[in-house]
Amino acid sequence: MFGLFKKKKNSFLSPMKGKAVSIKEVPDETFSSEMLGRGVAVIPSEGLVTSPANGKVTMVFETLHALSILADTGEEILIHIGLDTVKMNGEGFSSFVKPGDIVKAKDPLIQADLEKIKSAGFNPVTIMLVCNSADFKSVESITDISVTNDNEILVVIPN
Repeated sequence: MFGLFKKKKNSFLSPMKGKAVSIKEVPDETFSSEMLGRGVAVIPSEGLVTSPANGKVTMVFETLHALSILADTGEEILIHIGLDTVKMNGEGFSSFVKPGDIVKAKDPLIQADLEKIKSAGFNPVTIMLVCNSADFKSVESITDISVTNDNEILVVIPN
């Protein structure tokens, strides 16, 4: 009986192994101000990026530093690997997916060479955000924990 009143929530897994931190700590105002959407950041310890949810790949940037997924539950998820890594022109990145691919949670998406990113002078912090955050009641992050792609780090409450 009480289950009828329970709000449904959509949870998203960490796209990388590392430490989940608040998006507000990211040293890039475009992300930290949440102007592109609410989300979370991961300071990665390994370069494999995996899908946080079941869905469809909608875009893979030509430079492979970012991609977006439309989750089966309606969230438009952007995963952005590193800050200013677009300037690397794809060097140090390889993709396992292309637009239109259907993915399941934990499927490999992109491999990023973290050492190459750091040696090129870029911050490898990876951002995962919900671009259509305004379409939902709330988007909450789970931070200050060590994560793998088994950990939920973003929870979305539908309206």
